[in-house]
Amino acid sequence: MAGVLRTLTTVARGAGLLGLGLASHAAEDVSGSADPSAIERFPRSWIVEYTERGGDAPYEFITAPVDRIKRDVRVEAVRVEGPLARVTYRIPDGVRLDDVIAHYEQRIAAISPGIVFSCRGPDCGRSTIWANHVFGVAELAAPNRNQFYLAAPVRVDGQAQLVAFYAVQRGNRRVYAHLDVVVPRDATPFGATVTLADALERGGFVVVEGVRPDAAGDLSAAAFTALDDLAGDLGELSGETLHVVCHLYGSQSVEALTGAAERCAAAAARRLEEAAGVSVVAHGLGPIAPGGAGAVSRVEVVLPHRLPE
Repeated sequence: MAGVLRTLTTVARGAGLLGLGLASHAAEDVSGSADPSAIERFPRSWIVEYTERGGDAPYEFITAPVDRIKRDVRVEAVRVEGPLARVTYRIPDGVRLDDVIAHYEQRIAAISPGIVFSCRGPDCGRSTIWANHVFGVAELAAPNRNQFYLAAPVRVDGQAQLVAFYAVQRGNRRVYAHLDVVVPRDATPFGATVTLADALERGGFVVVEGVRPDAAGDLSAAAFTALDDLAGDLGELSGETLHVVCHLYGSQSVEALTGAAERCAAAAARRLEEAAGVSVVAHGLGPIAPGGAGAVSRVEVVLPHRLPE
């Protein structure tokens, strides 16, 4: 396993995505720890928990909310075998959970063909289950409303990996970020890519990467190209009614941001309808629904009947 960790760290250095040096940390990393993947750590954060294990141990890659029925914990997961690196970061005091989520979402998206599942707040289930049953890190227990989870396949220097990211803000306002990175020995059900239809069927909604509206709710040419690229995936969902939701954040009034978000959603929905020939309903929510991917301007595609109950 030590060889695998050295390989992962070397890959990260080669990709220019290693975390910051110890000189920029608010405190020292725990002895023997390392950044386990090509995902840059949040600035000035430091490692407080670290484990690694060999390649024959099974790993449950969770792709849905967790829950408890009576005494039994219920998880929906894909079981894989392979070396695992598990690292927990303490985030500097005063940092918002939303900023930490946005940081890791962007870095994971840069090396991932698509997110398998993500959730926020109570939609993830019980934080105590994630902390104690899933990750085995007590510091990750937090109010259910203050949690975020993301699961995605990634590719680093040609090597397929699976990343599970979890972030919380505890009752004492301390923020923690956690990464599980496993290198599967065998092929996973996700294949080389995860289509938009796959992600919608599993989680009910997808944040559309590469589509970020500006303050006026306008979409760039690159954003429209990204929507066109998604159109081919939507053929699998013919007959379904999709919902496009636009969120906007800024210093303007709620009314102004909501109006701009409605224009943004209408433009995105119209583009998807034209390119994919599916039925799309537009919703502009402005800043009034900050959940899901954090309080950043974004466009989401939603399949309501597939959302977690």
